[in-house]
Amino acid sequence: MNKKLFLLICMAACLQLGHAQNTMESIRQRYTEAKKYIESHQGTQDNDGSDWGEYYHMEARLFLPATGGHKEDVYMYWNEREEDVVYPSHYLTFATSKYNYAARNFYDEYLFDEDGKVAFVYVYDPLTSISDDEPDMEYEFRFYLNKGKLIKAIVKRRADDQQPFTEVYSGTSLKNRLSTVYDQYVTKAECIRKMFIAIEEEAYGN
Repeated sequence: MNKKLFLLICMAACLQLGHAQNTMESIRQRYTEAKKYIESHQGTQDNDGSDWGEYYHMEARLFLPATGGHKEDVYMYWNEREEDVVYPSHYLTFATSKYNYAARNFYDEYLFDEDGKVAFVYVYDPLTSISDDEPDMEYEFRFYLNKGKLIKAIVKRRADDQQPFTEVYSGTSLKNRLSTVYDQYVTKAECIRKMFIAIEEEAYGN
């Protein structure tokens, strides 16, 4: 291979890797800021004149045969767009979902960019496996995305809550069960985004 061509390919690969890393750092920073905001606004009184948090909270309850009662709480947080109007429109920045199934508690989080695309997904699954030859374990999934494209997946697991999580996968080549998990939660992020838009339209007629 021509040396100049080889160098160009290497430079392009390094630039692409650097871009992905920078994007991940940006995502992590925004995630940390969102979590700090939520924690600092918990327990504030509604409309008491102080700096209190605004969000939508949706609660769903149902009873299913054999597995009993189920409850899901979805919280949706937003920012205001910079518009010269009395009531500027909002865009979804962060969402959480906590739910129970068969006496186990599940939890996931979603970070969005200003274009409405999901940028980060965190999932805690207390009972699953990503291959047929292993028993069900507790899992943590982290998916980093840039403009809708996966740039990094990190998977951790443990046998029970008495043990630390151990990383079992890091990369972008998702296969079989892991690909299904990724698709499932990216789809859920889009469902939450559409629900947020529907609430906004009902509340503000935007």
